[in-house]
Amino acid sequence: MKKTTALLASFACSMSLYAGDIHEGVIKDVIHGGGYTYLEIEDAKKSYWIAVEGVEIPKGLEVRFEEEMRAKNFQSKALNRTFDELIFASNLQHRTNVSEKGNLALITDVVERSPYQKEGSMNVKEVLQKRPTLNGKTIAIRGKVVKASQNIMGRNWVHIQDGTGEGSEVGRIVFTSKELPKVGDIVTASGVVAIDKDFGSGYIYKIIVENATFNH
Repeated sequence: MKKTTALLASFACSMSLYAGDIHEGVIKDVIHGGGYTYLEIEDAKKSYWIAVEGVEIPKGLEVRFEEEMRAKNFQSKALNRTFDELIFASNLQHRTNVSEKGNLALITDVVERSPYQKEGSMNVKEVLQKRPTLNGKTIAIRGKVVKASQNIMGRNWVHIQDGTGEGSEVGRIVFTSKELPKVGDIVTASGVVAIDKDFGSGYIYKIIVENATFNH
């Protein structure tokens, strides 16, 4: 999400990551400020606030969105208001379009062999299995870009799948980069592995690949 870096810099709050969670609800209220649109969402359990990049959207619309991160006691200088809890969201979709993936293109079926792997690259399953031995090493994975989040904490976050995984779960490796390939692209993603990477404020990854480049 654009401008998120500046917002994070203004935090004096506790923040934790719930990246990937999907939520649905009805818009109760809409407020614009500081390049963002703040939406009060009501679902079957409660009402809460989310922030998305500035968008014109009416009250009463049923929407679906993906959670990127959430913050407690978030102070919006633009609104002169403190939210007890605020979810930063992406992939906002109207309820009539929830069957569409927006800028998500997740692979859901596990395969034994990656259809994308080439000589010199690893597959996702191999990376996950060898995780303890890869810290600080440069690796390459050829796969599909299934999610791309722009300019969060000063970098882009690119999720790669190739259909392989552990057990019945399709694996996913996250790359951080200044580059931003398109969702659905088949790329060779290369970068340096970090294990148990702690970005602070509860933003922790068991494995992440940093300073990545992407070649088609």
